[in-house]
Amino acid sequence: MAILDQFGRQVSYKAARAAQETRYRPWEPTEKKDIGELVPSVDRVTLQSHARRIYLNFGPIKNAINQRGMYAVGRAFVPIYKGTDDAFGAAATNFLTDVFYRIGDSRGGMHDFKTNLFGWSTSIDIDGEIFILLTETATGFPQYQGIPSHRIATPKGFSDGKQYRGGTLQDGIIYYPSGEAKEYAFCDKTGAIDQWLPAQNVIHLFDPEWQYQSRGLTALTHCINDCRDMIQSTEWERLAMLQMSSISLVEYNDTGGPDHDDPYNALIGDTESSKGMTVESLDGGTVRYFRSNSGGKIETLINNRPGNPFLDFHNRLLKSAFAGLNWPMAFYDGHASGGGTAQRTEIAMAQRSIEDRQDLLFYAAKRIIGYAIAKAQKRGDLPAAADWYNWEFSTPPKLTIDDGRITKELEALWKMGAANLRDIVSMRGKTLESHYQERAQEVALRKLAARNASTLYGVDVDDREMAMLTANEMPGSNGDSNQNEIEQNSKTLKQSDDEN
Repeated sequence: MAILDQFGRQVSYKAARAAQETRYRPWEPTEKKDIGELVPSVDRVTLQSHARRIYLNFGPIKNAINQRGMYAVGRAFVPIYKGTDDAFGAAATNFLTDVFYRIGDSRGGMHDFKTNLFGWSTSIDIDGEIFILLTETATGFPQYQGIPSHRIATPKGFSDGKQYRGGTLQDGIIYYPSGEAKEYAFCDKTGAIDQWLPAQNVIHLFDPEWQYQSRGLTALTHCINDCRDMIQSTEWERLAMLQMSSISLVEYNDTGGPDHDDPYNALIGDTESSKGMTVESLDGGTVRYFRSNSGGKIETLINNRPGNPFLDFHNRLLKSAFAGLNWPMAFYDGHASGGGTAQRTEIAMAQRSIEDRQDLLFYAAKRIIGYAIAKAQKRGDLPAAADWYNWEFSTPPKLTIDDGRITKELEALWKMGAANLRDIVSMRGKTLESHYQERAQEVALRKLAARNASTLYGVDVDDREMAMLTANEMPGSNGDSNQNEIEQNSKTLKQSDDEN
């Protein structure tokens, strides 16, 4: 079947080719290159710089990126040992949660492991990637150090595509012929080489979207110009609003100025102004005078800015930005129409995005935890174990609009044996061991308080009166006790009669 033009005439093969320049579409070259050549280092850094400014200055984008990081990490990521050596698992879990999680970061202070996980998630969206160096102290204690994307770059005096140190240098990374990373160029603030980091000591974390992608690209590549235009147009609209709000009343008269015979204007106004206008300051605005050729009048200035076209177009650009971020816009401006069905659909989309981000963080967390365990064993802080590397991590509760529904779902899964209490407790950022210890301490405290009160007042305190989970645990009243005593006496008498 022939291809026809807009007039129904058969067109030539040349006119049908999309890559050729026509009166309707400009010519575009056909590029058969790797993604690293299509987006070279200069372009990647430019995109990264714009993305950082947008994140710092544009609330909707910052909100989306932070939300995904918070929901992906939450209070979870508690290490869970999946090996067979229970004694080792308990000791290693305590070492990780009580020691390494708190001081594993080389900076110390408030930079604990879970806080860093959130920062790494936001860096993946903003910078496109994050580098994590596995290092140690002088005594061999395991540590890690986050390296921002711009510090791994081709150093001054080096060129991409050339051979250095037994490999090919490309955008700050030396590769083997197989494409595997060999070394990373860590540069100082001036761009000069500081040191070469061996690949086995570096975790390069990014969300790849292309085959053979070697560096991460910011998640805002698709909407950088849109976001910049929204920020700029909003600033201009804000200036226009300030200008409009500075005028509250407009007076039209034959002179185009204030009444010179009015003593009030003579006292407070600049009647001799070269502009021929006196501005009278009012609370919240001013009065402007304009010349009228046919009588005078006073009007209140009507401000219709920003109009619906401005808001609708911004909303369209925002939808495009959120679509590329893989995050529902409803989490910013409210849920769409459609009731519960639409809300559940949006929440399901967000949950898939959260789980995708968690998969990336799991990779980094397992490498860091495995490194910490191995170093601790080498130092003698932990005993040896055959499956020391077998770890998993808890995740926050599933995103929902009905917390009560999720709680009932977890309760039902636990009762039917489909979920363990460890899974439920770990969602809240605790370990099962610490949970039972706290429960036991609470029970012991309750019993001690009941015993002390009984000794002090001479009244028996039933343990069920201290903590009743259900109505069936209600202790019996005095009447119930008397009734039980009567029934017991009746049984005793009947037994005696039978024996006689």
